[in-house]
Amino acid sequence: MPLPKKSNNQKPVESTGMHALVAVPRAWLVALTILLVLPWLVVAALYWRAVPATGGRPAPEPTRTAAALGRVTAAPGPWGTLALTPIIISPPLELVSTDWGPAAEPRWSFPGVETGDLEVFLRSSGLAPADVAQVMSTARTDPGTQALVVSPGLDLVRRLDPDARARVYGLLSRSSLNFDQAQSFRFPGTSIEAWLGGSLIAPSTRAALEPLIYQNDGYLHFADVDVIRTQVTDPGEIRRLAKTLLRQRTLLVGLTINDGGEVDRLAEYWGRGGRRTDLRPLLESVAGSAERTIDVALLLPIFARTHLYRYPKLSTGDYEKPALANCLWTALNFFADEPDDRALDVNFALERLKTDYYIVEDGFQLGDVVALIDEDNDLFHVVVYLAADLVITKNGMSPVAPWIILPLDEVKRYYGTMTSQPRVIYHRRNDL
Repeated sequence: MPLPKKSNNQKPVESTGMHALVAVPRAWLVALTILLVLPWLVVAALYWRAVPATGGRPAPEPTRTAAALGRVTAAPGPWGTLALTPIIISPPLELVSTDWGPAAEPRWSFPGVETGDLEVFLRSSGLAPADVAQVMSTARTDPGTQALVVSPGLDLVRRLDPDARARVYGLLSRSSLNFDQAQSFRFPGTSIEAWLGGSLIAPSTRAALEPLIYQNDGYLHFADVDVIRTQVTDPGEIRRLAKTLLRQRTLLVGLTINDGGEVDRLAEYWGRGGRRTDLRPLLESVAGSAERTIDVALLLPIFARTHLYRYPKLSTGDYEKPALANCLWTALNFFADEPDDRALDVNFALERLKTDYYIVEDGFQLGDVVALIDEDNDLFHVVVYLAADLVITKNGMSPVAPWIILPLDEVKRYYGTMTSQPRVIYHRRNDL
């Protein structure tokens, strides 16, 4: 069936908000983000007034993704020899709420889809004829959005097989009207055990959860909060479940110094931002040690060191700011001793990117700002270049979205609902 063309009011929330995507459904995690997201609506227009419509340079080929198990080695370069160790982090229970919002019957919205096309789509997705008939009997046009809306019911949603769920939810995720699908919990790879194994949730909770997990674009997804909450009602278990679903894979990155002759070259790369002299004694010490390996987090500017692998802590003062800590604020403050909260304002942030940075096509360096652009020329996410194909990213404004290191290729897949082939544009500060 012909799929509706993406438009500004049909994209997942992250595209309109530069971004609101936190991969978590329900208002208890993203309500504040949504309230503060309106100033970001003009990001695309402001950005593209300044950036020429060049093709942009494709992202570097990944060496190994974070989905790989065990320590691997990144491609060598001016950054030295890097050893990558995948780890999994999740927010502390103190930051995880038990308020999942009001219960609601499942509702699927299909903007721009005709009734006949929807029926064909549901059949082709693997739903039984009787189930298709049941769903279509509830079809109606929402007067506010003009989208075709159906109410599949909890029972049908519960017994969807994973392939059918993936096909249906893949289409639903293209519209922000389907909040739970567009903002699904997600985890890289295909191993449910890697996501849920060793967690604090009860065996009965896991048994109820697993049939609702589906695969799409190299990620496992869960989007059926209304179903699982009919079976999990204990507030403590809900908090443990949320902590588990919010797990994210990231990388520890170690720099190995093979001999003292590398120190000057490594100090040149990792010491950008006026820190070369500061780093050289530490690098010399590591080169002379038995281990000869150091966590690159110790080599980063103070802003990155104090944020990496951590979660934001909100104060009442954060409610007075134009937005919460986000990807653009992170990128623009990478070399700052103290973060400049003016970068939370979209107009200020985009002006900084236009006037203080220039576009580079090769020879990428620590601290370069990497913008991801969709097919509609919307800038929907930015990350900070680290080394090889590795970047520092904050995937969302929520306090349960940490600062992590990922291969750029994996970040692109994380935002796969935006576009499968984003343009990638690298920016470098004029004074570095």
